[in-house]
Amino acid sequence: MADAAINPSAATLLHPFDILEQLDARIRERAPAAAAGGQLSEMRGRLALRLSLWNLLFSMDDVAEIIPVPRITRVPGVKRWLLGIANLRGKVVSVSDLRDFLTGRPTVQLPGSQIVVMHAGGWDYGLLVDEIVGMRHFGPQQRLPSLEEVDADLRPYVAEGFRNDQQIWLAFDTGRLLADPRFLNAAY
Repeated sequence: MADAAINPSAATLLHPFDILEQLDARIRERAPAAAAGGQLSEMRGRLALRLSLWNLLFSMDDVAEIIPVPRITRVPGVKRWLLGIANLRGKVVSVSDLRDFLTGRPTVQLPGSQIVVMHAGGWDYGLLVDEIVGMRHFGPQQRLPSLEEVDADLRPYVAEGFRNDQQIWLAFDTGRLLADPRFLNAAY
């Protein structure tokens, strides 16, 4: 308790997602000064993650939380990429293997594998990813002129791409994923 009296924040343990939100808030506070000419939307932070060989960016507006891979209950009669359902603090959430859906090759779960819980309207769903990298910010000068380099499996879901330190980062559009009838119809 002595630590809490000296440092009130020592009494509260922050989850990694809370830390990312705090970092994003600090950057947004500074962004108006850094974003000349109304480029504030370019400066918004995005959740960076790895899926197979891809570096993906998810909009923080769509991410509800990031969790370790929970116990998943298999659902009979669904395609392999729909891993099943999980109980998330009393709420049932479907969990999908995003790599398996996109490529037909299942994800090998490693210690760094996580579930990104996405929020769309009143529906939450989880996507299994290889690794959470952190937050990334890109300016217009880093935008790729075209998406021709993007793998055909991923291209329909990519809104834009960026190059930074010889790596390509792709903005994954979860709205396009939810509009895909293949993703919405997981039953055989």
